Amino acid sequence: MVKSYELKVVLKGFEKIIHRKFAINSTLKIDDLCKAIIVSMNGDLEHLYELKYKDKFYICSYMDKSKYNEIKMNSLRVDKLLLDKNDKLTLYYDFGDGWEFLITVKKVIDDNYSKRITLLDGSGCGICEDCGGVWGLEDLIENEDNDWGYHIDDFNINEINAMLDKYYN
Repeated sequence: MVKSYELKVVLKGFEKIIHRKFAINSTLKIDDLCKAIIVSMNGDLEHLYELKYKDKFYICSYMDKSKYNEIKMNSLRVDKLLLDKNDKLTLYYDFGDGWEFLITVKKVIDDNYSKRITLLDGSGCGICEDCGGVWGLEDLIENEDNDWGYHIDDFNINEINAMLDKYYN
């Protein structure tokens, strides 16, 4: 049976100012979910990523398995995770900058959304690629006239949903 989920995603270290709320259909591929979260958080997908859920790591297709508990995520759908309300997952992105997106399942619905993924709400621009991680982003947020062109308030839900529709719906 197809289910739907509402997920809350926060950027670790910036939980109060950078977050997203998604509605997803369980037929969405795990890899597409990870990519959609990263892109919605201003990432460019130029770095490796993996999703941790319970004791397993779901790795992107261009990573080599190095541990017994790693699974390639590219062909798996979200329904294979058997998510329940209040489950917690962590998406790691760019192991150099060390971004961590904390994901919480807020609702499980025994029905399916018409789209595989939709951004319902959010705030904050997200990450800034190659800025040095949490400490670099803190500096960019504090200095609004930074040379990177980063502004914490640059968030447009309509632009993000248009991108999600183009690539994942």
